[in-house]
Amino acid sequence: MTLLQAINRFIDNISVTDRQESSIRVSLDNINYYLKNKDNGLYVRRTFTNGSYERDTIIRPLNDIDVFAILDTEKWQDDFGRLPNPQTVLTTIKAYLDDVPDYKGKVKQDRPCVTVKLSDKHFDILPCFQVYGGGYQIPNHDLSGWTYSYPEKLQTDLDIIHKERYYKVKPVIKAVKYWNRDLDKLILSYHIEEVAITIFSIYDFKNFQEGIELWFKHAGSYLISSTFKSYSQYEKAIEKVNRVVKKLEEAAGKCSETKESEAILIWKDIFGRDFPTIDPEEAKNFSKAISEGTLKVAGTGLLSTVSGYSIGASRGYHGGLSKE
Repeated sequence: MTLLQAINRFIDNISVTDRQESSIRVSLDNINYYLKNKDNGLYVRRTFTNGSYERDTIIRPLNDIDVFAILDTEKWQDDFGRLPNPQTVLTTIKAYLDDVPDYKGKVKQDRPCVTVKLSDKHFDILPCFQVYGGGYQIPNHDLSGWTYSYPEKLQTDLDIIHKERYYKVKPVIKAVKYWNRDLDKLILSYHIEEVAITIFSIYDFKNFQEGIELWFKHAGSYLISSTFKSYSQYEKAIEKVNRVVKKLEEAAGKCSETKESEAILIWKDIFGRDFPTIDPEEAKNFSKAISEGTLKVAGTGLLSTVSGYSIGASRGYHGGLSKE
């Protein structure tokens, strides 16, 4: 298996399946039904999904499904036209959903939204007020007030650059998000997309490997400190990105030395469990070759059944490869 094949398989491994897509739709219908119930006192005018799910950059496991709940401004503002404190709104939504039998014990506040944690997926419900002329007011990070957001513009911009780069941008974003997940989402999901839009508006790439390398190479220049919880978190993100850049450069060097198997291991070190190091069909062939004594090691270090130094026949378990 080549590095490019491993990267393609990795992206397949973390992408949503058709079955999961169907399950998300059923759960969304259910949540929207309860949110828009006219007797619940929430005064939700309409809902829409945005976030990673709607922009097709969501990854498995499914804990990044954003639901915008657009509230009726007149029903929520006071006599002086002021909006309530975001915490008041979030508390009200949480209390209501937690009282719904389907969601009992599965609801928590995950600033600045209310999260419904189902067994196989999580939904983040974000209250907002529509702004005349475009955009929405959403809770700011410390819940001290409301801030402007233009989620639909982000989706439009991403769709445009995704098309311009021959539909390769969103898979690249999925790979970066998977790496970011192991950092407890140090970088906000939407900001990964914003950075990707900026980078790929300037740079073209021919495959996912180049796209991922480009994102990490230039992300340090385009990450915005104000999107982080603190400046120290921003500095930490820059440090993590730079560390990946060095590893990717090391992997590129291995490829130029025709040591692709070592490059694959470096990529796995970056992206973790779901990054494959061997094709399942290859594993079966190698297992059979080991038992028959026909497995070889090529001069590049790659396993082969064709050329190289022979490995003696063996039986049973072989470092993760079995006869079965």
